[in-house]
Amino acid sequence: MEKPGDHRIDGWKSIAAYLGRDRSTAIRWAGDRGLPVHALPGGKSRSVYALAHELDAWMAGQGAGMVAELPPNDPPTAPPIVAIPLPPPSRWSRRGAALGLVALGGGALAAWQWRGAGGGALSDATMARYVTARDDVALRDGARLARAIPVLRSIAARHPDHVGVQESLAEAWLLAREFGSAPDAVAFAEARRAADAARKTMPRSVVADRVEGVAAYWCDRDPVRAGVVFRRAIANGPRDPLAHLWYANILADNGEDAAAAREFDAARMLAPGAPYLLADYGWGLWMAGRVAEAWAMLDDVARRQPMLSSAHDALSIVALAGGDLAGYALHLRARAQARAERELIAYSAAIDRTLAIDAATGDGRYAATYAVMLSRALSYTQSAERPDHSWPAFVASLAGERGQLGAILADARTHGERWGAAGFVRHIRARWRGDPALIAVLGGLRQQRIEPE
Repeated sequence: MEKPGDHRIDGWKSIAAYLGRDRSTAIRWAGDRGLPVHALPGGKSRSVYALAHELDAWMAGQGAGMVAELPPNDPPTAPPIVAIPLPPPSRWSRRGAALGLVALGGGALAAWQWRGAGGGALSDATMARYVTARDDVALRDGARLARAIPVLRSIAARHPDHVGVQESLAEAWLLAREFGSAPDAVAFAEARRAADAARKTMPRSVVADRVEGVAAYWCDRDPVRAGVVFRRAIANGPRDPLAHLWYANILADNGEDAAAAREFDAARMLAPGAPYLLADYGWGLWMAGRVAEAWAMLDDVARRQPMLSSAHDALSIVALAGGDLAGYALHLRARAQARAERELIAYSAAIDRTLAIDAATGDGRYAATYAVMLSRALSYTQSAERPDHSWPAFVASLAGERGQLGAILADARTHGERWGAAGFVRHIRARWRGDPALIAVLGGLRQQRIEPE
């Protein structure tokens, strides 16, 4: 059993593997970030080594910067969808029960549940770091996620076959794109990499499947595949609340309201009162057109959990859709503070400034504010690998810019886009219901269903 300070890692290649990076990155970090690497005396060539506990401490301090860097390898290809026969319900094992508990987001689990979860036992010291990292992931806080990811990566490098560690890492990366500052390109690639590693040891990993389902929908824009993978995850882990919740989220986004309500109810039964779950449910209510219920749910969650960025994200859009730009600015500011993301903080400050300018004009059009919003929305969309113009279209519609909206829809059709974005589409359709040309183009952007009819 290793003790802190005992474990020495020899050579650049081994140090890089421990960090989950390539050799050149490790050398660069030693030069410009103070990576704690030591040189062995003597010899014609410079032999180096590092101490595991020093690397762990360094990575914890460098977490945010590491999250923001692109991974050195290409994103892994999506794993094939394979039908895996289910055992009889009576054979649901204690390990399956432990995985179900993990999905609740409780974090600190008893060590016996995880010591043998593939890849061999973890030492007491490693287990302590692992459990703390899981707590950080479960709290859905940007700074804590940035701290947890390097720790999980270091443990995964030393225990690559440990299913629980790989699953935790995959989940952390997905949450970092929503609650932290990880760019989608990084988060999806790293989450898939960890999910693929977990699946190699446990082919029926529910966590790996739901991670893949999220990536298939939001990254690949493939709702059919996402549905197949999520239904497999739920079949293999019917008591995993996040499998139901994340499936509900994509169903709601795609306008499949009855199916979304079914999955939201299943998730709420398994994890009653979980704030992150209720925030997602409130957003689903708004996308289904149940505006008053959505506002009441989201407002209650935000009051009880003021640093939950997803609640403020949803509230900002609900306020914006209702014509309350001051409310949009308020919740945008709260979201930016919760995520501690510099670009989002700068954008929030710009909205505050333009709102003051618009208020001084007194014409009620808020032209400067909408111009800032639309400029940012279009710049993000046009730089995306797989563009989705649904948000810029929503902003243009709110601004009453018919010409701009028509141009955005035409651009989306030219790019072959297919949208879910049920809440945005519903709002645009209601605003321009007397404009058959716009409605026809909008209808042509609808994507395939997730669940077969």
